[in-house]
Amino acid sequence: MAYSRLIGLAAVGLALAACGGSETESSSAGATGGGGGAGAASGTGGHGGTGEGGGSGGGPEATAPDAPVLSFVMPMLDVLHVEWVLQPECDEIEAERKDPMNDYAVTFTVAGSKKAYMDSEATEDMEYTYRLRCKVGEVYSGYSNELSGNPTDEEIEP
Repeated sequence: MAYSRLIGLAAVGLALAACGGSETESSSAGATGGGGGAGAASGTGGHGGTGEGGGSGGGPEATAPDAPVLSFVMPMLDVLHVEWVLQPECDEIEAERKDPMNDYAVTFTVAGSKKAYMDSEATEDMEYTYRLRCKVGEVYSGYSNELSGNPTDEEIEP
């Protein structure tokens, strides 16, 4: 009887997680004493109640967002203008830059609604290379394509 109750509660918890049930709903399934909770969508999983068989439940893994796509890196007013294709699901865009003397390091972070940035720190006569990634909550996308530019190159006339 206890085993079938454990299986039933686990099934209810998994069904709630699959349907997008709230953390409160999925956590309460595990707290009734029968087994592991369904876990939140963040992938952390819930924990069973204090009753028999209280194991850990495994919620679905959080899906990484799509990476932004760099459109261009162009000299403009002796600095570099970086532009990308906007990813609507991003909370933040994190950019990394490298140059011939330094490896990639985070150089700016902007709101996910932004699609361009003027890098006022890229002023030396050298080639700077950029890559971006999207952040949603605590989950990052892979890196974008890489593009390079030199802020001292002559600006292109339209």
